[in-house]
Amino acid sequence: MKKEIRLYNMMFPVWLLVVFPVAWIPVIISNFLIDSAVLLIYLKIKNIDGKKEIWKKSIIRIFLFGILGDIAGGLLMVGETFIFDNIGMHGVSMSITYNPWGNIIAFLYTVMCMFIASFVIYKLDKKFALRKTALDDSVKRKIALIFAVFTTPILFLMPSYWIY
Repeated sequence: MKKEIRLYNMMFPVWLLVVFPVAWIPVIISNFLIDSAVLLIYLKIKNIDGKKEIWKKSIIRIFLFGILGDIAGGLLMVGETFIFDNIGMHGVSMSITYNPWGNIIAFLYTVMCMFIASFVIYKLDKKFALRKTALDDSVKRKIALIFAVFTTPILFLMPSYWIY
């Protein structure tokens, strides 16, 4: 029985993509708009000149690195099935999958996955996303940190049973 549940947990996202591919369009567009808003608001608050040029030179990378960070955290979320099931903690695995709030270990593991996703976003944005801009390194670090914080995949904490 555990093998069937594990396979179902791994296949659900693929099934969702196949059955509802149109649902990804608003998700991608909203992520792009959120990334744009975060960048432009920060540049405006800090009175940094050349907002449009900075946006043009960095937004695609910022957007793509945000997705990569989410994928990194998501892969860890999927990987938990193997980790916790193989060490006899099936209840934790099920909590992570269906309701991370239902178990302290599941909650902490999910928060760790969110932190890792944010860390990946920070590192990629700091090193690569803003490299074509004329911004100082300290400003690049601050922007990368802003994205790591404001684009953390908090939906990892949403119980998936809400959508069933």
